[in-house]
Amino acid sequence: MSRILVVSTDHFGKAMAGPAIRCWEMCRLLASQGHAVRLGVRSLGESTPDGFEILLNSEAAIGAGAEWADVIVVQGLALSIYPMLKLSKKRLVVDIYDPFNLEILELFHDSPWDTRIAHYTGQQAALVDQLRWGDFFLCASEKQRDYWLGALSVAGRVNPHTHGNDRLLRRLIDVAPFGIDPSPPKHSGKPAAKGVLPGIGKDDRLLIWGGGIYNWFDPLSLLRAWPAVLERVPNARLLFLGVKHPSPDVPAMAVATRAIQLSEELGLRDRTVHFNMEWVPYERRKDFLLESELGVSMHFEHLETAFSFRTRILDYIWSGVPIVATEGDEFARWIQNRGAGRVVSYENPASISDAIIELLTDGEARAACCEAVAAARPSFYWEEALSPLTRYCAAPWSAPDLLGAARSDPAAIRSQKIMHSAIAPKPLGPRMLFFLRREGPLSLIRRMSRALLRKMPRNRPAPNGP
Repeated sequence: MSRILVVSTDHFGKAMAGPAIRCWEMCRLLASQGHAVRLGVRSLGESTPDGFEILLNSEAAIGAGAEWADVIVVQGLALSIYPMLKLSKKRLVVDIYDPFNLEILELFHDSPWDTRIAHYTGQQAALVDQLRWGDFFLCASEKQRDYWLGALSVAGRVNPHTHGNDRLLRRLIDVAPFGIDPSPPKHSGKPAAKGVLPGIGKDDRLLIWGGGIYNWFDPLSLLRAWPAVLERVPNARLLFLGVKHPSPDVPAMAVATRAIQLSEELGLRDRTVHFNMEWVPYERRKDFLLESELGVSMHFEHLETAFSFRTRILDYIWSGVPIVATEGDEFARWIQNRGAGRVVSYENPASISDAIIELLTDGEARAACCEAVAAARPSFYWEEALSPLTRYCAAPWSAPDLLGAARSDPAAIRSQKIMHSAIAPKPLGPRMLFFLRREGPLSLIRRMSRALLRKMPRNRPAPNGP
């Protein structure tokens, strides 16, 4: 058995977003298999770990955890915030199931040019660092794996050492998608939406938009389709399950604001369209899902879509409801191939309304979708989804190209020594700690990126940006 440290910079508690849920379930599964597991978190609300320990992130705590561990699992920006992890000479698993470098392009697409560049620079630096230091990588789909293999090739990690006895490179990067609980959801008996939220009656037909409303999603086309749905199904109701993200690092989304405004302009808000302005607790979401008849997910056509793995779709599969989703991503192909719902066109309200109306009015079509969803459910159980990770932790290995010199990079060690020595500028450490605690890791990276940009030569031609 292994000692495993999982490090996340997300918020954990009753309300958790996808990355935090994934880390939590990783720890629970690994602990159930007999490993000693510790989870490093930025903050912890009211939630009790199941068989594993919790560390509140600090340099001292993470450093001690790294010394204790045999295997370290990192996600997001953890490796950048705690660089001692890559110098620990422990086996390092990097979870890149969420391509944050593509999300950041969409998140700040409409921001001023210098803001876009600053955010991208910080995120890209964090990504390149991960690709350089990981012994083993996890991604969410075969399409993602192709993308990450390209990135790993450019980073020099696809080489004679890693290719040696592993010509498919599954020991370098493998597919471990998001998962679901193998226990079917059971309603708590306490109504969540029907007969509780104003405007949603006990006999209404509820559609649910699970998770947040991010800038790469397209709730606007769904709202424009809604009046046509109401003409055929007057008691249809649409609920956006969460607007305010549980992590303080995630900014308010412009598209969420536009969606609320559009629902008001169309006279839909709080009548047939409802927004839950907070985030539904993780254990409570099943009640909302079990009261719904369809799960919906709409997005735009861009790079984030092409390589995404929509974790909210897993909730729909877990609760057994048919799915209506936009074309173009991994799950759209899955829905179409499995017959688990309907796939609609980009920014096409007519396509959306037709699909929803069919699955609300055609009992046989809906039943066939429900059967397809139920048949596919076991393939997404957490134990199956995370099997590459559990196999690794049972008998961890070091990447052959990182043995020896790579783990003792003089430049990296020298940088660490300077940061922690008396010759470091005295305001630097306190200022970094201040902004990390006050504004979070994204703000810290943004500030550091801007400082780097100010030091760059000014004689280069300006980018051809907007």
